[in-house]
Amino acid sequence: MRLGIVGAGEVAWRHAAAAAEVDGLTLVAVADRDPLRAARLAQRHGARAVAGLDEVLAAADLVVLSIPHVYHEELALRAIGAGRLVLVEKPMATTVEACDRMLAAGCFHVGQQGRFFAQVRAAREELDRLGEPLLYTERRSTDYRRPDRPAWFADPAVAGGGIAMLVGVHSIDRACWLLGAPPRAVAGTVAVPDGWAVETSAAATLYLANGRRAHLTLVDSPEFFHETTIVCERGTLTIDPAGCSVDGRRVLAVDGDQEYTTSFRRQYEAILRGDPVATPAEGRDAVAAVHALYRSAAAGGEPVVG
Repeated sequence: MRLGIVGAGEVAWRHAAAAAEVDGLTLVAVADRDPLRAARLAQRHGARAVAGLDEVLAAADLVVLSIPHVYHEELALRAIGAGRLVLVEKPMATTVEACDRMLAAGCFHVGQQGRFFAQVRAAREELDRLGEPLLYTERRSTDYRRPDRPAWFADPAVAGGGIAMLVGVHSIDRACWLLGAPPRAVAGTVAVPDGWAVETSAAATLYLANGRRAHLTLVDSPEFFHETTIVCERGTLTIDPAGCSVDGRRVLAVDGDQEYTTSFRRQYEAILRGDPVATPAEGRDAVAAVHALYRSAAAGGEPVVG
């Protein structure tokens, strides 16, 4: 299958590196608003740098959209309309209404590759024997002050929001996937520092449709951390970048950086096999939950239906 990537930023490089490890998948075209960025990525993998989406559609069977969030809807609708297999990076779109228009257009995949971390999949298996989850918490960071951080990350018109939209959709998807239900309502708060137009930290409680809850804390920090703890009837499970543990005992250890790229590879392999990946409806759920968080924060933290 021929792969085309629109966008040549950091995540696109992960996509390309992962695709190079997948039998039957060949990167053939890369497009970016910056022709030099497209050329660098294309040259690295023996592909062609092309002018834009139309050229990618002409060359590829599977199109990956790794571009600023606000453009997901427009380009996805064009690619779906052209009959291509489409993988849209998260978040699916910047608004619920845009998600609904995409859902109405046809089938595609949403890039919630966090489901394909080996430690997350191991955790899901462990949960089956640990009994009812009693408490779910997650702490996650991102660094908004990195000198190489794209400027559009801090532009709400392009990013659709701040940390909750940027990485919170991954945390929401993980919680729903592990706890087995979509979000029904969200309560929480956000922090928008002086001089910023988006929130750089947030806290949220997800109320899931099966009655379970998940508590998420997202923090702007130069120190990277990402830890999920699930207290169950018969043990406590922890997921971190280095693996999965039960009651402090490692049940799986991984190389965190290598696993990040490998998760993209597993996502591609699942798409080629026709196995389940994050559905558009699940992508919509994550975006709706972020907007419910924003409405809750504006209302003083009261739960808001997503």
